[in-house]
Amino acid sequence: MSELPPLSWGKCFPENISEIPAVLDQLHAAGVRRISLESPSLKHCGKDKAFRDVLLRETAARNMRLHDTHAPFGAMESLGYPVPGKGEIATNSVRNAIEMASILGIQTLTVHLARTRLVGPYAPEGILYPSENLPAARERILRQLDVLVPLAEKNKVVIALENLFLPSSTAAFLATVVPEINSPYLGYCYDAGHALLLENQPGKRTEDLIDWVRNGWSDDKVILQPDQLDLMLPHVVTCHLHDNHGLNDEHLLPGNGAADWTKIVDRLKTAPRLISLQTELIHHVADSVPLEDQIAVYAKIGLKL
Repeated sequence: MSELPPLSWGKCFPENISEIPAVLDQLHAAGVRRISLESPSLKHCGKDKAFRDVLLRETAARNMRLHDTHAPFGAMESLGYPVPGKGEIATNSVRNAIEMASILGIQTLTVHLARTRLVGPYAPEGILYPSENLPAARERILRQLDVLVPLAEKNKVVIALENLFLPSSTAAFLATVVPEINSPYLGYCYDAGHALLLENQPGKRTEDLIDWVRNGWSDDKVILQPDQLDLMLPHVVTCHLHDNHGLNDEHLLPGNGAADWTKIVDRLKTAPRLISLQTELIHHVADSVPLEDQIAVYAKIGLKL
């Protein structure tokens, strides 16, 4: 087993640039050296050069670095969106994210894949996709990656496709995409919480899953999966490490849910392409628990700064 990389601590920075030094001082004092820049801050770096410059200058001054980030996401900014003529929106969004990540010196960019079943609040006016079409989604995603992966290689940023909780983002589906591209600049972001949502736990009933997970599946019939990390391990480049109780995407501290962290951490030590580990806690957890206590929870399961 190999040594795990240091944790990248997830952070969304205040847009008021005068507040950035104090935020970094708190992180630095707690021992944080790698930062996972949350999507709103990445977007703001593209809109406000002063914000970007201060963030870069102040992290460097503290011997810290922006190491990972997440591309903008949502229906039309996620790869594979099924509405004709809209795919260019996601392609352009990820293209911009790659270029900004490169400017910031970031190594990994996590990217979402879109719902292929558009019903209820996810269906644009006049458009309804009552069942998923995975072969068509795969072709759309591959066409987009044919454009984006060469750009990622040029900018030395690794795209990490994230397992979500939809037919178009299970480990089994991702395994039909990433190996075909076969590039060191494309891999997986293993999300432990999302994997747990679809894991076939004892006594788990799919009808108890949160509705916005269920309605991504045909007839709301979620197909529970075997443990997804085994299938993803050869191409995992980064991770989102948070917990839940198996029914909702709660983004809790490890140990506050049902995930088996000993099993997860032991297998991550064997991942041949692993670059980084990320926290990705939900904000009310991150804001209500002292930072040092959060770091101690991760250290207890073998994940250190």
